[in-house]
Amino acid sequence: MTIVAEPIFLDTNILVYASVDSSPFYTSARAQIDAYEDINTPIWISRQVIREFLATLVRPHLGIPITTITAAARQFEVRFRVAEESPLVTVQLLLLLEEGRSTQVHDTNSVATMQSVGIQHILTNNPDDFQAYAHLITIIPFSSNIVQP
Repeated sequence: MTIVAEPIFLDTNILVYASVDSSPFYTSARAQIDAYEDINTPIWISRQVIREFLATLVRPHLGIPITTITAAARQFEVRFRVAEESPLVTVQLLLLLEEGRSTQVHDTNSVATMQSVGIQHILTNNPDDFQAYAHLITIIPFSSNIVQP
């Protein structure tokens, strides 16, 4: 019998690290994603994460061809589950912002998206950005050491 780990949401920084081979975290990010896939963990991203990925990597000084970046984004849609930004996400986003725990709209929107599809775990290299929502989600800090989840 296969044991499936609980779904996990990938923060944009993890996808960036796993996609840029010159990143010092490239190997670790890929290994962590692969490790989750090896134990059949449902891995989620959102349309927002795809847009943030694109916005991060299209900067001319990085020198990455646009076709390489867009091909990676297309592959994410095949490899991972993609949470859509439904009206429920907006409702959750506004409620979370009204709680006053954080004014980081993009991070709060990620939490709202996670809530809309029932995800409670996020893998991120910026755990402090999500600390305001630690009462709602489990924050899994990215480790530059290659570890099994």
